[in-house]
Amino acid sequence: MFFGKNLRYLRETNGKPSQEKLGKQLGLTRSAISSYEDGRAEPKFDTLNTIANHFNVTVDQLLNVDLSKLSDEVLKQKKNLDKYIQGENLRVLAITTDNKQNENIEFVPVKASAGYTTGYADSEYISELPKYHLPFLPKGKTYRAFEVKGDSMLPLKPRSIVIGEYVEDFTSIKDGMVGIVVARNLSEGIVLKKIYNRVPQHGVFVLKSSNLAYPSYEIAAEHVIEIWKFAAYISKEFPEETNSLGDLKEAFWRLEDELRDMKDHQQNSLF
Repeated sequence: MFFGKNLRYLRETNGKPSQEKLGKQLGLTRSAISSYEDGRAEPKFDTLNTIANHFNVTVDQLLNVDLSKLSDEVLKQKKNLDKYIQGENLRVLAITTDNKQNENIEFVPVKASAGYTTGYADSEYISELPKYHLPFLPKGKTYRAFEVKGDSMLPLKPRSIVIGEYVEDFTSIKDGMVGIVVARNLSEGIVLKKIYNRVPQHGVFVLKSSNLAYPSYEIAAEHVIEIWKFAAYISKEFPEETNSLGDLKEAFWRLEDELRDMKDHQQNSLF
């Protein structure tokens, strides 16, 4: 295994924290870090997983790949992906303003959703979308409105309008956040889902519908163009949902996550 060598390499190439400082960040002692790096001790799986998540690598890479010998191109691609996810480069948001330089809320109806996935960064395309102002929304943020398609997010009805707040840093997304996802390689192009962040572990987001008739699915982080956090909605119908149905959904999602974690644990235990 390359674990000890990789741990030392990751520590020395990520700000060069001391063994004591890294131990505090991971909830471990300095002597534990020293023992791992020198090969005098082997961590439990939970500790391995914590270390892998901290350095944004997989457990398999941590154990079985000599990270110090990865090509410069691979490392460059990883850094570019990290910057993309954090909104530091490669993602462009086009906006419009009124004559007082206040940002507009552009509206993307269903009929424009296909064009939006290609024209999202084109200021001319964005300027042609309908524009609105909603005074009840907090100022200082960027918003966009999208028309809901289908019934995957009941109790929100089809044709409801969802206003989203722009998410610049994808790493800030908390599990279960409801948001609009604009992505490549999605048949719908734009979807409203509950978002589960699995980027540190697997490089993907898990998208879940509130309607149990629709299965959950994963999408690679690099295919995500924009994410808009749910801020408000406008509908002609009042949504209703019984508590029992909500409880059933939560139980189903917990079971699904537990099965996913068990599968990951079984795969990693083979190494």
